[in-house]
Amino acid sequence: MKTARIGFTLVLLGISLSLASAQQRFSVGPRVGANLSSFAGNADGNSYRSGLAAGMFVMYSSLNHFGISVDALYSQLGANYLATDALSQTPITYKQRLTYIEVPIALRYFLTPGGKFRPNLFVGPSLGFLVKGESLPTERLGILFPTIDNTSSFRPLDLGLTAGVQLNFPGFGERQRFLIDGRYRYGLNDVRKDNSANWHNSAFTLTLGYSFGVGPEYRSRYQQ
Repeated sequence: MKTARIGFTLVLLGISLSLASAQQRFSVGPRVGANLSSFAGNADGNSYRSGLAAGMFVMYSSLNHFGISVDALYSQLGANYLATDALSQTPITYKQRLTYIEVPIALRYFLTPGGKFRPNLFVGPSLGFLVKGESLPTERLGILFPTIDNTSSFRPLDLGLTAGVQLNFPGFGERQRFLIDGRYRYGLNDVRKDNSANWHNSAFTLTLGYSFGVGPEYRSRYQQ
């Protein structure tokens, strides 16, 4: 019985030491930047178009190499694509914009366990909630056509995979950092309701963020 109590005590001590060595900190902040997006799949003649990416993030980073983050982003995707006009039989560039509220969840691996500069690699799923689809103005036979709301032609949810790299630099104050984030997102499902279309979102995103540490602060021997 005494041996069992000693073993139980050692287990509790081991758990306590593990928790102490895995203490973490949270940070929150804004990020803003730009998307360069197109449609992958069989969207013939499509080309990249730019759009806004902006929102907030929450990040958890342990005092070793691992972390996780969740974003909520206003994200403008879509593409420019060439098609032949039925009336004039001439090629016309159509402009399609898809605006999402995007929620990426990223598992992060920090290349350094601490210090002032903590670059990290990340990968994870991303769920996009469609806000609006717009066919932007285009000129046909000298006539400029207005923007057309075609939200109903696209699926309301878009599941994707995101991967990228983030660079962290010291900010203006204690526990504040500048973040430069570059990522690529690929949509796993066809964005159009017409299953014959086979259009998938494909986007490169570059953002600048600023993080604020929140909650208790824990320091490791790597921190300066």
